[in-house]
Amino acid sequence: MLADPLLRRRTLPPEARWERLTLDGAPIRAVRWAPRPDAPGSLLFVGGRADFVEKYAEAYWTWVADWGFGVATFDWRGQGLSGRLGGDRHRGHGDFDRWLSDLDAVVHWFTATMPGPHFAIAHSMGGHLMLRHLAHGRGTLARVVLLAPMLGIRTGPIAPRTARRLAETATRCGFGRRYGLLQRGYGAWQQRPERQTLLTGSAERFVDEHWWIANDPDLALGGVTWGWLAGAVRSIDALFAPGALEAVATPLLMLVGERERLVDLDAMARAARRLPDCRFEVVPGGRHELLREADDLRSAAQDAIRRFLLEPAA
Repeated sequence: MLADPLLRRRTLPPEARWERLTLDGAPIRAVRWAPRPDAPGSLLFVGGRADFVEKYAEAYWTWVADWGFGVATFDWRGQGLSGRLGGDRHRGHGDFDRWLSDLDAVVHWFTATMPGPHFAIAHSMGGHLMLRHLAHGRGTLARVVLLAPMLGIRTGPIAPRTARRLAETATRCGFGRRYGLLQRGYGAWQQRPERQTLLTGSAERFVDEHWWIANDPDLALGGVTWGWLAGAVRSIDALFAPGALEAVATPLLMLVGERERLVDLDAMARAARRLPDCRFEVVPGGRHELLREADDLRSAAQDAIRRFLLEPAA
């Protein structure tokens, strides 16, 4: 199978089966790869905010070609090539309860169409929503890996409580679809070196994201709106409510980078202590996008994932 690193980052594995799911009338773009006959199971990858299928091509090559898993993934409603929300394609607003309902439907599609055992790997906003899905008693997944789950948001130059009050006030005043403070549409702002250092230590993999968008500008998404931020905070509150995390029975691996600066590392550690069956591991030197990190860090993350998914059940 293909071994060239650049080609693995800029092509998808062969024999991708594209599907168009329709959820509440909205088109959801999804894709899956069949497992090898000796496959250890099937993986659902759940991306984060502003992600799209192609961005994680290299990871699919590892899981499909190297490990033999069946793999499925999708674009969230409002981003990628799924149906967008509102007139401006770049505005990252959305409804977390609707996304949670979408995830319930996608997990059902995945488990109904792919052979088990069924696993999931969920990143950032996707990790947050996966935890909410599991907290609601959905127990169809054998094991789940959470990569830097969004359990608290680092809000840059303003304090989190201030950002929360601003978002709630702006939303109440009818400005929920406006960009939040320092946010804007997709462009040079998303390609600046400062953003790369938040996401990954690999300049090459950071450029890959924008290469994909240059080839299909419809993949682009801009910054968050006040409504997105207000919804995110409310959804985090729901997850940290008494009994919510304790209701998650699925075995979990929570994998985070030592140099995480986008989501709250302390909040992740607090959540891990409340989860009944959660292994919390830190990747030394890692940033937010562990699957798109420099070679040694990416390999360390993938090795930890494989060990957790394939170890014998207790």
